[in-house]
Amino acid sequence: MHGEVTRGRGKGGRRSRGSVTLLVALALPALLAVLGLGIDIAYWAMTRQEVQRIADLAALAGVARYGAGGQASEALNVAASVAELNGLPAGLRGGDGATTLTDTAGAYAATITFIAPATLAVTIVKTVPRLFSALFLTSGTQPVAARAVARLLPRAHGGHACLLALSGAGETVLDDGASLRMAGCDLRANGTMTLGAVSAVDVANLVAGGTIGPEGNDVCPALTCIQYAAQAADPYAALYGPLLAVPSRTVGLPRGQTMLTPPPAGAAYAWPPDAGSYTLAPGIYDIDGDFSVHAGTTLTGTGVTFIVNGNVTIDGNAALHLAAPATGPAAGLLFAATGGLFQLAGGAATVLTGTLYAPRASLVLDGDNAAAGDCLYAVAASITLPGGAGFADADCQAPGMTPIPDLPGVASLVE
Repeated sequence: MHGEVTRGRGKGGRRSRGSVTLLVALALPALLAVLGLGIDIAYWAMTRQEVQRIADLAALAGVARYGAGGQASEALNVAASVAELNGLPAGLRGGDGATTLTDTAGAYAATITFIAPATLAVTIVKTVPRLFSALFLTSGTQPVAARAVARLLPRAHGGHACLLALSGAGETVLDDGASLRMAGCDLRANGTMTLGAVSAVDVANLVAGGTIGPEGNDVCPALTCIQYAAQAADPYAALYGPLLAVPSRTVGLPRGQTMLTPPPAGAAYAWPPDAGSYTLAPGIYDIDGDFSVHAGTTLTGTGVTFIVNGNVTIDGNAALHLAAPATGPAAGLLFAATGGLFQLAGGAATVLTGTLYAPRASLVLDGDNAAAGDCLYAVAASITLPGGAGFADADCQAPGMTPIPDLPGVASLVE
């Protein structure tokens, strides 16, 4: 009896073991496939992290370059170069170079696209082998893609400059006791910036191509200060540069007239007029030689532009109420000068609206130029506020004026 039972169990055990072996044999390919696919997926995920890192860095660098120079082609090339520096093999570049750039090398293919007004999209695809899943799938490779989108986001404060000093070798100086109030815009210098014990510095940002000191350390905790910034280009070279050529033929100012009109075509005025009050008709006033406005002289005009082939000196006791044109080739331009000195020593009786453009001059803002309603942009080689001088700018951006780009945005990943 016991022997029969034992034999019965042995046959059932062999049948059970055989069934398990059969099930394992049938499931093994599926298990291996799942294991192989899991290993491949982990490998692809690691590859995607690598490619995403490259795309993120490239997009941020490219859009930051666009913010500095405003050229889409430069942004595309910088993005491609940064991608190559961070792991993308240097390859064959293509695309139109204006809005699209491609960079292809071996297993990598990158597409960089500029999207107006200030967005850069970078897509990178790396073709990787299927290590185990190729045993079960028809293709032996797997494309792994990553995409990054960066955009220039507006700054909370500033974003353009009211005063720009172009000379990288020059120095922008605010002497002891000087006062600068431009809460809505930046003071930008391509060279160094030296601040004395200033009584008031109220600007959005201080930006210098060199250092900001020595008293800048006392000011910067309350302001955004950026040292060793990239050189800012002349924002008005193309816009106003062609207007700087003053005719060589001169004519005298009409004597005894209080209403002045622009000089005849092809001629320039010899300045200055006699002391007195003058109203200027709209137009461009070419001046051959230096331009001086002395005490006791009043100039009033709307829609006027002075192009001076020399230095500009405006006395603090003169009275000027001048506004630049809102339209035309000189839109927004109030003064342009080719000399080495532009000294504005205005007072409460001086109200100016427009742009001062003297790219090779030292701009000296002397006296108190804080008259209510002033709306000025100024571009010069260097800028100085002597001790006790004051300058305020309402940053009103009157019609026709073109802002001076500066720190236009913050490069941020949005995708």
